[in-house]
Amino acid sequence: MGTTCYVSATDPGQPSIVRARYVHFDGYPLALIAQLRGIWASAARRDTQALIDAVLAHDWYYLGSDVTPSLRSFPHQHPVGGVGVTFDDTEPEPATVFPLSRAADLGASWIYVINPADDTVTVHTGDGEPVGVHSLG
Repeated sequence: MGTTCYVSATDPGQPSIVRARYVHFDGYPLALIAQLRGIWASAARRDTQALIDAVLAHDWYYLGSDVTPSLRSFPHQHPVGGVGVTFDDTEPEPATVFPLSRAADLGASWIYVINPADDTVTVHTGDGEPVGVHSLG
């Protein structure tokens, strides 16, 4: 099984709360940070809010800046050009909203919090503890 994770952004009105989307595969920091940088540089055109909007639009099978709309995918998966492959092409479920202090309840290996103020991604372990900050640029 792949390394599961959540990609998120803080709620501007409540900084201790994050809105997040599940990513099923390639959630290990070495892989996911590279994919977020690629999506930020290409599909989001170096606009961190556009990156947040793109990744929070769906739950993901995987993220990938090299995904094209014509990518052949399995049934119930939908490629989103420059962003990744979703679980389904139907209407997405609402984002998962939680305080980082309750991150362990999710059962994910990693949680990534995108910060539009300084174009960074903070990496948290599955229990919500921060372990590193990475620049998107």
